[in-house]
Amino acid sequence: MTFTEIIYGIIFQPAPTLKYLSGNKPLILGLAAFSVAAVWNMIISLGMDNARGFSAALPEGYIGVYLFIGLLISLSVLGVSAAVYSLLGEIIYKQANGRGILTCLAFAFVPGVLGPPLQYATTLLNFSYLNFNISIFTFIWVVVLQIIGIREALVIQTGQALLVFVLPWLIFMVLIFILVLLLGLVMPGII
Repeated sequence: MTFTEIIYGIIFQPAPTLKYLSGNKPLILGLAAFSVAAVWNMIISLGMDNARGFSAALPEGYIGVYLFIGLLISLSVLGVSAAVYSLLGEIIYKQANGRGILTCLAFAFVPGVLGPPLQYATTLLNFSYLNFNISIFTFIWVVVLQIIGIREALVIQTGQALLVFVLPWLIFMVLIFILVLLLGLVMPGII
């Protein structure tokens, strides 16, 4: 598959495309697509902040630093997510495909590039009330693609992929809840 066929497939035929990606693992291409999408989203977000009058939040001349740090954090989160999902797939289902998961997660983020430009356009056209709906739609789209990517990379069922996707978040929420309870016991006046 060529790059344009992959992008078309991610948007219109996600399951077969992600199956292809999990098997062939064009990781460099996936990381490049992810990086371009992440930088594009950050630039559009800066434009939206400027349109709303929030430009004082980022000093002049620091756009490059902002983009570099944002890209570094985005790539780190992508790598850690792929590692956690691969580890859970190995522990729970005895299926591991770290490089395939990383490739699928990188390409699954690409449709998220449509959200910020649409939000920016609605802001400029004074239809800002649609921004929340656009955010929710693109978020759900990317999450569904990530779950399909996990399913195809680990060769498991959709429900199992959903469990692998949700389990780290559930564990994180339980740990936060326990931390808040312990904090409340140690310092009763805080809560």
